[in-house]
Amino acid sequence: MVNTKGRYFLPALFCLIIGGFALQVILLATSPLPPGSVMSVMGMPTQNFIFLLLGISLPILAVEYYLFAVPLASMFLFANRAVKAASYEMNIMNIGPVFGGRHMIRRAAAPALFSVASSTMLSEVIRSFLGIAAFPDTQLMDLAALSLMSALVVMPFALLIFMPTWVLNDSGIVTHLKSSKLEVRQCPDTQGVGRWVSSIFGGYALIAFPISMFTRFIYNPYIGTGSIPDLLTLLEALTVVFGVPLFVMAFIVPIIVVNEHSQDRIRRSIGRLAIKLGATTVEKETIKKTTRVSGEGILAEEGGKEILTSAKTIDLEKKMKIEEQEAGEARKRAKARREAKRKQKD
Repeated sequence: MVNTKGRYFLPALFCLIIGGFALQVILLATSPLPPGSVMSVMGMPTQNFIFLLLGISLPILAVEYYLFAVPLASMFLFANRAVKAASYEMNIMNIGPVFGGRHMIRRAAAPALFSVASSTMLSEVIRSFLGIAAFPDTQLMDLAALSLMSALVVMPFALLIFMPTWVLNDSGIVTHLKSSKLEVRQCPDTQGVGRWVSSIFGGYALIAFPISMFTRFIYNPYIGTGSIPDLLTLLEALTVVFGVPLFVMAFIVPIIVVNEHSQDRIRRSIGRLAIKLGATTVEKETIKKTTRVSGEGILAEEGGKEILTSAKTIDLEKKMKIEEQEAGEARKRAKARREAKRKQKD
C-alpha cells in the first residue's frame, strides 16, 4: 500500500459516488430556474454553467497546488522558526511511508469543514459575488445546494491554507523542546510544523462548523420562525448538515492525489530549506513500559507506544537503569537493617 496504485481505488470511488450525489443535488435545486435567471452567461442554462465551472475547477486547483503549495509551506516554515526559535529545535523526522486511500479521504475533512463554515458566515457576500440573490432557498434542497455552491467558492482559498500543511507533514519537518528546556519540569513536546498550522485553522473549523450549520438549517428555518420541526424533517436537516462537507471533500480528494504524485519533488524542496534553517535528520525512539512510579510521577508511557524525539532528548533508559540500581541498593540496606535488629534480639 506504500506506492501501489491500488491505494487510489477508495478515493476514486469516494469521488465518483459522493461527487455524483453533489452534482445531483445542484441539478435538482437549479432545474426549475429559467435560463438567464442566475449565474448564467449569454443565456446558458444555470445547470450547464455550474457544471462548466466545476469541470474547469479541478485543473485550476491543480495549477494552484503546483504554484503555491511549496512557496506557502516555506513561508509557514519561516514563521514557525521565528516564533519557536527560543525554546524549540527544528529537525526532519524519519516518518513512516504508509499513506493509504482512507488517509487521503480523512485529510480532505479539515479543509472541507473550513470551507463550509466560512461560506455560511459569508453567505451574503458570496450571494452578491455569484449574483444569486434571488436563489430560492426556502426549501431544504435549495439550502443544501446553496451551501454546497458557496463552499465550493471558498474552497480554493481554504486549500491555500491547508495544502502547505500537507507538504510539511509529508516532509517530516518537526519542532521539539530543547534539552535545556526539559530540565524545567516540562513534558517533551514534539509537533509537526504542518500540524502546528493546521491545528489553528482546523480548530476554528471544528468550532465554527456546528454553529453555522445549526444556525442555517435548524435555527433560522424552524426555531427562529417559531415552528417546531417533526422528526423526519429534523433527520433530513441533519443529513444535509453532514452531507454538505462530504460533497466538498469529493472535490478536494483529487488535489490530495496530486499531492501524492508530487512527494519526491516537494520533500527535496522543503528538506533543503529545513536544513538551511539548521534542521538535521533524527529518528524515533521507543519508550518502554515500566510499572515503577517515583515520587515525582510516572516514569514512562504504556508499552507499545512510540513518541517522536530527537537524539538530543534525555536518555530515559539510562535514567531508569540508574533508578533501578538505587532502588536495589535501598533494598539491600533495608535487608541489612532487618538482619541487624534480629541479631540484637537474639
